[in-house]
Amino acid sequence: MVFTSLFTALLLAVGSTHALSDIIWDGRIPRSFPLSDFDSSKLSPYNAGYNHGLNQTWAKIIKFPRVPPSKFDIISPRSSTKPLEVTIDDESIFQPGDASTRQNGFRRSELMPNINNGSDITVQNITTLHFSIMKDLHRPLNISHLYQICFLETADYSSHVWTLSTGSGSSPPGNPKALRLESSTAGGVEAKRLFEVDFTGNIWHNFAIQVDFDHNALKAFYSAGNAPLKRVVNIHGNDATGRGQYHLGLIKQPTGNPSDVVHQGYQPSGINEGLIFGGIFIEKGAAVTTKNCLKK
Repeated sequence: MVFTSLFTALLLAVGSTHALSDIIWDGRIPRSFPLSDFDSSKLSPYNAGYNHGLNQTWAKIIKFPRVPPSKFDIISPRSSTKPLEVTIDDESIFQPGDASTRQNGFRRSELMPNINNGSDITVQNITTLHFSIMKDLHRPLNISHLYQICFLETADYSSHVWTLSTGSGSSPPGNPKALRLESSTAGGVEAKRLFEVDFTGNIWHNFAIQVDFDHNALKAFYSAGNAPLKRVVNIHGNDATGRGQYHLGLIKQPTGNPSDVVHQGYQPSGINEGLIFGGIFIEKGAAVTTKNCLKK
């Protein structure tokens, strides 16, 4: 990909000491990257076509907020990549096929790695997805709804290997103001709460979610601000056999307890919500970058 080669060249130019061979996909955005390039399959590190509302474009959905870079956006003392914001509005209704597939229950915008087809190298052996998230106080989420923020959806679309969520209506129930990491739902089992932390504002919340696809194991690491990541989850028996695709953004679920949350339920009008992301990349192997991308 053109984007990957350009970004690798940038890292080498600034003298990053991170082992570049460990990074198998990089979703961090160079300072010169324009919004229009998110809609180009040749230039974007993300899937240019999915997932957003019918007739929407990423150039309209994504914003470049004026916030400090996350800890993993800093690639040298004088250089950093820039955060991005994923937004949703009343038109964020995904339609994967004909009109009968229109997902009227959801409002959703999610970025997906451009190389991630469900069985690619990002879901083989042991890999770790890094990302940081921050609230946009000017586009607040409505926590009377349930939001899926980041998740790994199995290749057959039947379940999740893991899910990070916030808001109300989760199962099992949890603090609607918290970020909640939940386990695999493969085989129709109910997710288990693995980790929960208050989703405070004006600070980055940093995550690294590692999956061992050969041994169905999951580890999670977390920190706030610029603190080093610390392990908060280490479990076995988390079914990852479905492998799948990573989603980063927002799925806002409806209220009203509909029998079909994808296609039914209540959503308010005048939605203007967003979530800020930074430091997104995937690395291979059991070692996890915990401090920064200059030195492990």
